[in-house]
Amino acid sequence: MKGKLAAVLVVPLLLGVVAAEAHGVRYTTARVIAVEPVYRTVIVETPVTACRQEIVERRVASGSVGGQTLAGAIVGAAIGRQFGDGSGRDALTLIGAVAGSAVANERAIRRQGGAVTVIREPVERCTTRIRRRSERQITGYWVDYRHRGRIYRVLSHEHPGSHVRVVLRS
Repeated sequence: MKGKLAAVLVVPLLLGVVAAEAHGVRYTTARVIAVEPVYRTVIVETPVTACRQEIVERRVASGSVGGQTLAGAIVGAAIGRQFGDGSGRDALTLIGAVAGSAVANERAIRRQGGAVTVIREPVERCTTRIRRRSERQITGYWVDYRHRGRIYRVLSHEHPGSHVRVVLRS
């Protein structure tokens, strides 16, 4: 298996070298003298969430008004059912139930003297803001290398290491 994998990797490389030499292109390596990174500044955005606890007040009627509200809904539905026909009858039944429960609930609360209980509950409130910061990123490298007694400079996308590949011209 390793032999097949090596053949699959080496054959295209050899074909590339043969094709390059068929066109009169030959390569050699040159020693790198200096490497200078090329930077660009980018803005990096990071979401930052901050949460805090708040106390929220909710007012509810004291005592039980659920039974009276349910009774009002039943009476309202019965009255609404008396009017209309077909699908209109169903709609009037629903409207009567809602109206009857609202009226009965309001009357029950008034009978109790309008007594209301205040419930305080902690609620978490969160906000998210975007934090922006500038960051320098390497986009390439200026590479100085010596070849045949002369110094050359080329821009590379990758760090070259100690040697670079150079095209020999005939």
